[in-house]
Amino acid sequence: MIVNKSMYPVTSTLQTITSMQKQFENLQLQLATGNRYNTLAEMGSDRVHTLNLEARLSRIEGYQANILTVENRMSFYTNGLERLDEIEADARALAVPGAYGTDGINFTNVRNQSTNLLKEVIDVLNTDITGQYIFGGNKSDTKPVASFDEIMNGPNGFVAYSQNRNAEDMGNGGRIDRTVTGTALTLTEDGAHDYGFKLDSVASTGAGISVSEATLTGGEQQVSISVDAQPQPGDTVTIGITHPHDRDTVHYVTFTATDTTPLPEGGFSIGADAEETAANLHAAIGDKLGTLTETDLRSSSTYAAADDFFNATGEPQDPAATAWYRGQDSTNPRQTVSANVDEHTKAHYGVQANEAGFVELIKGLAVFAVSELSPLDETNAARYDALVEIERSRLSEDNNAQTGSIEAITMELGLAASTVNTVKERHTQYNAQLETMLADITVAPREEVAMMLLTLQTQLQASYQATAMASQLTLVNYL
Repeated sequence: MIVNKSMYPVTSTLQTITSMQKQFENLQLQLATGNRYNTLAEMGSDRVHTLNLEARLSRIEGYQANILTVENRMSFYTNGLERLDEIEADARALAVPGAYGTDGINFTNVRNQSTNLLKEVIDVLNTDITGQYIFGGNKSDTKPVASFDEIMNGPNGFVAYSQNRNAEDMGNGGRIDRTVTGTALTLTEDGAHDYGFKLDSVASTGAGISVSEATLTGGEQQVSISVDAQPQPGDTVTIGITHPHDRDTVHYVTFTATDTTPLPEGGFSIGADAEETAANLHAAIGDKLGTLTETDLRSSSTYAAADDFFNATGEPQDPAATAWYRGQDSTNPRQTVSANVDEHTKAHYGVQANEAGFVELIKGLAVFAVSELSPLDETNAARYDALVEIERSRLSEDNNAQTGSIEAITMELGLAASTVNTVKERHTQYNAQLETMLADITVAPREEVAMMLLTLQTQLQASYQATAMASQLTLVNYL
């Protein structure tokens, strides 16, 4: 006779063993996979918390991908800007006043080096990352800068454009009409245009010469000089003129009355009477303007051509000039490209090849690249010195703080990179915290699971033995 159920509850014991077997299988699975749960249904109340943690980790992963993209682009910017800054320094080093070299060899050297450096600048500004051009704002599918040959030698290239501008500026003695009638001289701008010299002022010293200024109906300026009586040696007439590349700066040309022979530089002879003196002054003014036309004015004209041709942000493109820049034209280049690097943080890191610092560098190199200064003579030496003076002013380190300079762009991108790096570090720390929290919920510690398996194994073995012993009990066997 088998033991009564009231004496040993077999059914209850078997249920317990079955439950322990399932628990044992589950622990084996945890040990094999390292996961505490195999389905969301098993998580119970931890399910919502786990999903929230995983969603946040997914967002951080997206931000980190954006940060990686920004960092890659920043590295290319850093290399490009460093090289452009070096080229700017090289351009300044080439522009040395009076450095003509033996037989003017430096004139050829400056032209050749400027040409090569300009080609390199164009290459840098056309840098791409897997086909995406980085110096065109958010217009990244095409090269932002035209080729060197198209810019310089095309039908509307800078070579032809600067030659046309030189012809306009230098015609008619610098676009100044001069007349002398008796003792009266007049100098008049030859039209309402922006070419050539512009008359700014006239002044005289001594009692013999009187001067006046007038604005004609078309806006042309006119200065009048009258030799009322014979001037004394040392008396002067000073005319203020401006050049095409910089109408805000006045250059003063002074003519001094003299009775010495030979005539000194800047002098005019006191004649036998006032009329002859007026004629001598008229000739001296004509000679000086003629010399300045071939030297200072021609150099200024070439720079003025560069200012019109290589227009910067927001300026209209001359229809007679090749459109050298084909990228986005925004007044706020940094805002043209941005990336979300956190919930409420954006990195702004767009750059345009037509920003002021790049454009001034291109102008300075292009001007020397088109200027044929050989052979070495007084005229070409003066032209060279005039070009050098303008370039050193335009590319001076004093301009580093100006908006759009190479240094300012570098600084602004550096600030963006610093922000990105700070956010990146925060993401790294927060990501580690979230993964730890998620692991506490979802990861099964192998040592803990192994100990639980051993404990459960012992319990199961004991249960099996007890059940087996109980199953063998009968009253006959007992008796």
